[in-house]
Parts: sequence; structure tokens; C-alpha cells
Amino acid sequence: MDDVLTRSPTRRPRGSAVGAFLTLCLIGSPLMALFPIGVWKAARALTLSGAIPWVLLLAPVIVGAILLMLWLSARWLEGTGIDHPTSIAALVTGTAMATPVVVAYLAPAATPLPGGLTVNIVFLTGMISTAAVGACLLVERLPSPRPPGPLAAVAVVASALVALPLVSDLVRVWAGVERAREQISGFDHTIGVLDHPDWAPARVHEINDGLRITYRNEEGATVHVLSWGGSEVLDPHGEGVRAGCDFPGVRCRKTDGTVLVDRGPGTPNELRVRFDEGAVVSVISEPDGAPADLVDLAPAVRPEEAGERDRLAESVTDRALPRPVSRPLS
Repeated sequence: MDDVLTRSPTRRPRGSAVGAFLTLCLIGSPLMALFPIGVWKAARALTLSGAIPWVLLLAPVIVGAILLMLWLSARWLEGTGIDHPTSIAALVTGTAMATPVVVAYLAPAATPLPGGLTVNIVFLTGMISTAAVGACLLVERLPSPRPPGPLAAVAVVASALVALPLVSDLVRVWAGVERAREQISGFDHTIGVLDHPDWAPARVHEINDGLRITYRNEEGATVHVLSWGGSEVLDPHGEGVRAGCDFPGVRCRKTDGTVLVDRGPGTPNELRVRFDEGAVVSVISEPDGAPADLVDLAPAVRPEEAGERDRLAESVTDRALPRPVSRPLS
């Protein structure tokens, strides 16, 4: 296969060819990446307005626009004397079409820049295209009788698109751990802990003024331990632990110093535990999951120990977190 770039007697790529590559990768490719975003917005607007037949008419427009971008890119490269201009133009155009789809639907957390999804799609498209062309330039400098030409760029693009979902997962795990650490360390009141060998913390959420830690076991059962906050955090007289028990359809009964709240069928049960210092913690079952006996779990609920918050944040593992849904191109 011939070299991708024409060369001078010193075997260095011509400056015009390098400039054409950089212009196409850093300017043309990011601009082309905006096309799938615009198509998605147009199709979504037509669908929401009920004009579904018009969405089907977008197909020939999309094909024609992609072919036009490919043709313009190839003509641009031909003007500088680059070998295989159509192959390189097809690679850059394909990268600009594929990157927005991969980032939006498979790697929504792969956003190295602030400013939203569109900004990051444009940035990643330009970086991937530039890295692919740079791989071609580096490979051609090797003393090989048959340079691989555009194949090196194809390998770089494919590797980058495959790696983006993996990077997104790593970023998501890191962000989840940091968010859990901030929520746990920033809670101003006593945190209730479910200290049971069969249960492990999975998620952390701030609920109104309280902090909810979700626990799961190997059988798939889920319970939420909600540490009360705000004005209800202290219950010196033991009255707040029975809050809401006088509502219609709500039944409360004391069980070994705790209060079991039953709001009727189809609703989660709640077990309220009052610690010695007056803090109240609610243990809430998950109605759609495997059943959990809250009364049996009551002895395992205790207040946090000194220095336990860091260990609690680190124990929130990613395996219990659901995979985030894809983000729309908006």
C-alpha cells in the first residue's frame, strides 16, 4: 500500500499535507459531529409533534448529507496531494458520525470538559480524529517496505470507541464514590448503620433533611436505612418516633423498643429505631424486591462509631448501582 502522505526527498511529510490533516481533524470533524446531534433533535421534535411520517423522510436527507461531507473532505485532501484521500475522508467522516452515538448512548459519563454533552462530543471527535491521523504519520516513519497507511487510523478509532464506555464506567464509579463520601461526611446528625454480615451498603442518597443508605443482601432483598435530620432528628421525649401514626390507614405498634409502621398493602413497611441520644433512624423495606424481616434487623441497627464515615463511604460499591441510562443529544 502506498504512503498516506506524499513526501519530500528528506522523507518528511509535506507541510501542506499536515496542515490539511489538522484542519480536517480539528475543525471539519468536530463540525461534522454536530450533524447527528441536529438530526436527533429534529427527529425528536417531529416525533413529539406527531409528524412521524416526516421522520422517515429524514433518511434520504441524512444519507445525502453524509455523502456530501465525505465528498467535500476527499476533495479537500486531494488538493494537497495526499494519497488515499477517499479512505482518509471516509474514516474522518465515519468517526464524526459514530462518536456522538457512542458517547450519548454508551458512554454518557465520558465528559472531560464542562459545558454539557454537545461540547464534549465535539471535543472527543476532534481528539479521536487527530489521534488517528497522527498514528498514520508515526507508522509511516517506520522503516517498512509496506506501510499500513489508513489501517493504523482505523485501529486507533476502533480502539477509542471501544474504550469510551469503559472510561465512562470508571468515571461513573469514581463520581459515585466521591458523591457518597461528600453526602456522608457532610451529614450533620447521627448516621444509622445496619451492622449485619448478610447486608452491605449499596447506595447513598440525601432525602429532604435526612440521609438514606440502601443495603442489599445476596438474595436480592433491599432495605433503606434513613437517618432523620432537620427538626425531627432529636426525639428526647420519644414522641417523634411515632410521627404520622395517627393518620388514617396507618397502624403503629411497639416491638422491643422500636415502632413498626404499617401503611397497608402495596406500601413499604417501616421500622423506626430510637437511639439513646434521641436520634431516630427508619428502616424501610423495598416493596418490589425480596421480602425482608425488619423486626429481625432491628438489633443490627446502631449509631455510627467514631471515624466510621470514611469506611462507610468506601463500602458503597459500584456493583449495586444501576447502569445509568443514555443521555439524549441535547
